[in-house]
Amino acid sequence: MRKVLIAIILATLILTIPSIYQRVQIEESNKTVETIVPYKLIHQWMGNNPDITQGQVFSDLEEAGVQSISVEPDTLRTLERKGAITAVNSSRMREHLLLNRQEPLDAFYNTEGLFVASTEDFPLAEVAKEMFEETHSIEVNGVQYTFIPGVQHTILSMPVGYDEEVIAAVLDAGINVVPRLADYGEEEQTKRMADELLSLKQEGIEKVLFLGMNAPFYKEPELLKDFATELKEGGFTLLQIESGNQTGFQQLAYAMDLDVVRLHSVPVTKDDLSTMSERIVRAVKERNIRSIFLSMSSTDYGEAIAGLKTIRADVDTGLVAYSRGEAKAFAAYEVPAWQTAAGLIGAIAFLGLAIDVIIKKRLLTLLTIAGALLLALIYMLFDLSIILKIFALGVAIAAPIFAVLQDKKIESKGYLVKEYAKAVAVTLVGIWFIVVLLNGNQFLLGIDSFRGVKLVYILPMAFIAIYAVWGSINFLLKMNVKYWHLLTVGLIAVLGMYYISRTGNAGAVSALELQVRQLLEQILYVRPRTKEFLIGFPLFVVALYVAKRNIKASYFILIPAVIGFLSMVNTFTHLHIPLSISLLRSTYSVIIGFLIGLLLILLYKWIGRRIVGQIKARCQF
Repeated sequence: MRKVLIAIILATLILTIPSIYQRVQIEESNKTVETIVPYKLIHQWMGNNPDITQGQVFSDLEEAGVQSISVEPDTLRTLERKGAITAVNSSRMREHLLLNRQEPLDAFYNTEGLFVASTEDFPLAEVAKEMFEETHSIEVNGVQYTFIPGVQHTILSMPVGYDEEVIAAVLDAGINVVPRLADYGEEEQTKRMADELLSLKQEGIEKVLFLGMNAPFYKEPELLKDFATELKEGGFTLLQIESGNQTGFQQLAYAMDLDVVRLHSVPVTKDDLSTMSERIVRAVKERNIRSIFLSMSSTDYGEAIAGLKTIRADVDTGLVAYSRGEAKAFAAYEVPAWQTAAGLIGAIAFLGLAIDVIIKKRLLTLLTIAGALLLALIYMLFDLSIILKIFALGVAIAAPIFAVLQDKKIESKGYLVKEYAKAVAVTLVGIWFIVVLLNGNQFLLGIDSFRGVKLVYILPMAFIAIYAVWGSINFLLKMNVKYWHLLTVGLIAVLGMYYISRTGNAGAVSALELQVRQLLEQILYVRPRTKEFLIGFPLFVVALYVAKRNIKASYFILIPAVIGFLSMVNTFTHLHIPLSISLLRSTYSVIIGFLIGLLLILLYKWIGRRIVGQIKARCQF
């Protein structure tokens, strides 16, 4: 049976080469990165520096590597800051009239609300009628006001519209405009602003970036779908804020056929420019980010521009293979059904072979294959993507276990190298099927993702631990427990808790480790994972060496050693990371980890000869 399963695995590996090749081609063909800054920064700089002009700012931004400027809709509050309107609430108006001994307002105007007056250039009365259900005109001391009943904060926060003069000036300067839009809580207001955004479409206005935690119309599925259709027909591309988790964005993205560009937002401070540059470089080359949003904290114009130029120089140095320009969405691609079917067959054979090698129970192997075939058939009939994720999770858990527990030919020539290579090869085969099964723009963009990272980190180690204890249960039950045994168990428990806390994106990292990571990235382009090259792979080499003398003892070393292989699998389950980057990172880990493992074997031999002998002579454990 094993030969049949191996033949099936090899055949499906060959058949699914086009799927892997297609993804690599898609990733490598998109190497243009765009930098965006918000217009509100420009307005702030000009307000603090009356001597600089808007044209000068645009020119300096281009020189600093900025391709686009984001523009938010004006509100009454921002119009007041610009000097286009004057807003006075009801209580302040009453105080003003009282202090100046003038006639008080009618009772109606004493209610909560806002008196708004505008310059001749801004048609406030017309705009207010579109924005608010109720408005009233009133003259106070010869000044014409529009009275808007309601809560002051709500009124001032209401979107008025985009500043078309600013947009025209940005486009005339040869810089792209990225309009921003939010869900404003009221359907009519959101619809009004959505229509205005759609009317802006022209050359140089290609993308949309949403404000806040929710996409427009996120509470109204039908309106959201209609809005997506209008965006798609208008030729807009969505900008997806990394880790933004905007409610409704996923539905919009799918309705627009995943015409999406990944964006990374970076708050820039003058004292941390190098760190921000490294963060940008890492985001672009390691996470398929193609748009960078920079928000400068400095209000000093010269300082801010100098900071942007420094970031540009550092980023250009770190991204030699990339170019600056207008970011584009990754080309749309779909995996043919026969490729997915081949991947499923290969995954089933892989899982069956893993069970047969590890458990060595023919019945269990047959049951695994039969159950997996039934699941695959359900997927082919009903196209349930969750089933592909279940297969991917199963392979991700099985691959590291299979890698370290496969049959070993201890007496063969070149044993260490051969067995190490076999374990790496088994892991790569599992990874191959995961990538084939979870393939497509939705995974490339991180809109859909692999589920079960924590399980991949915990279950293989737990299985190896049970396997090791089960095989040595009689020995363990009869051995005398000593203090150093308890200390060892306690140390392992503490390390285990630390290990689990480090998994996932929220894991804590020390300042020293950050410095080491940075150094490795500068030398190697991408850093190998610490858990792989410094822990898992070296210990696996030691376990292979120990197995030649004591196979049961080697199982206990495999418990931490399996970390290297499960971490390697986890690297590739981050599907928004380019395959070339994941492969390079893993190659470094495999090679460096093997070399460190050889050093550990030498250390093990030295300790065995020199230290252990002396300890045994002096102490009784």
